[in-house]
Amino acid sequence: MSKLILRSIALLSIVSLVIGLYVCKQVFSPLCKEAKIILIPSNSSFQQVKDTLRNYDLLNNELVFDLFCEKKKYKYMHPGRYLVSAEMNTNAMVNMLRLGEQNPLNIIFNNTSTIADLAGKLASQIEADSLSLLAAFTDSIFYSTYDFNHGSMRKLFIPNTYEVYWTITPVEFLERMQKEYKRFWSDERLNKAAKLGLNPHEVSVLASIVQKESSKIDEQPIIAGLYLNRLNQGMKLQSDPTVIYSIKERDGFDSVIKRVLKKDLKIKSPYNTYYYKGLPPNPICIPEMSAIESVLNAKKHDHIFMCAKEDFSGYHNFTKSWSAHKRNAKRFQQALSAKGVMR
Repeated sequence: MSKLILRSIALLSIVSLVIGLYVCKQVFSPLCKEAKIILIPSNSSFQQVKDTLRNYDLLNNELVFDLFCEKKKYKYMHPGRYLVSAEMNTNAMVNMLRLGEQNPLNIIFNNTSTIADLAGKLASQIEADSLSLLAAFTDSIFYSTYDFNHGSMRKLFIPNTYEVYWTITPVEFLERMQKEYKRFWSDERLNKAAKLGLNPHEVSVLASIVQKESSKIDEQPIIAGLYLNRLNQGMKLQSDPTVIYSIKERDGFDSVIKRVLKKDLKIKSPYNTYYYKGLPPNPICIPEMSAIESVLNAKKHDHIFMCAKEDFSGYHNFTKSWSAHKRNAKRFQQALSAKGVMR
């Protein structure tokens, strides 16, 4: 073998070694110093995945990345939310993407009055859009399968923190909520409800009223106790939030109602507890867990009247005296008028 051939072989070996070392460096060197979250939408192409990685500075060398992915047989793009941890290299990242090893996220929803509100809040946290979520939440097949309707559906969604995957579908989310609902209504909670003479649905309805009456968690058990007193004494609940719900149901839920007028008390809606005795047919909002617990653990007292405090602190004056209640109500109405709140 001639010296020229030997030199050529040696040179090729050196070049191959250098290329190999370079590729190894590109594949096994850390990609980032701080963890990054990337989102791969459904039906993404390989090029779109690369564009996402490039936008997050996670694509050191496109040619090397292409060759490496071909070797790894990375052909199917799993959608999802992925955590590229600090010091992760290309090899580990491609393995994660190729296997679809998503990083879960915690979703939370609260302060939601309508199913549409809920769909909007969820859409900002997961891949599904609000329209597809709303379609699932109003699906007649789901209603008939699980014995719900548009109004009673609000009780299904118990606000809490839930760990899910970003790609959870609307149907999967509903199935998860159904399981969480059953889990929430443990034997202990069912027994507490039974002792109050209520079933889980009725607890949710009353909790929604408590929720709308006050966001003050320390006050909610007092309000729950007051309404239970009224129910037990055969009195109308006479809750302003139920009147406001009746107005919004009639005029549209975008309406802003800050003051209930005397004429509103005569609205013939099954949700108007000034007009009809007993609980409304369904929750008037999606009650928070604190409100549900406030009903199950209602404070025992003899109050049957309540009125918002005139200092607008969000708290209420409670009394068992009609004359005292009228004085409290007059002070609050005067405070509203002084602020110019007429509706």
